[in-house]
Amino acid sequence: MPYKDLHSSPFALSTITKLEVFEDYAQAWLPTFIMQPAFKQMHIFDFFAGPGYDVDGVLGSPMRLLFRVKDYEKEIINQNKKIVLHFNEYEPNKTKKQEKFSLLEKKFPGIH
Repeated sequence: MPYKDLHSSPFALSTITKLEVFEDYAQAWLPTFIMQPAFKQMHIFDFFAGPGYDVDGVLGSPMRLLFRVKDYEKEIINQNKKIVLHFNEYEPNKTKKQEKFSLLEKKFPGIH
């Protein structure tokens, strides 16, 4: 199957809709887990993170997730929780240089 770079053009309306659903889901569920005493850490995985934006600057999933986590920063601190975001952006046709990961890394210093 040929590789299609979803970030080389503006997001389609269907992609924006999926991103909005993802963001709404994160916003609705984050406080549920933050307020549960049994959960000390939350790990959230985004296996198709991309560079964080499309070519027009529309927010991608990592940025949307980061902003939703930031919305609950006070509660996270007050509840003594730790949120670990796992962003993956592997380009299968690239062996050495991973451009999308490099762009994502610039937006999230310390990412690895």
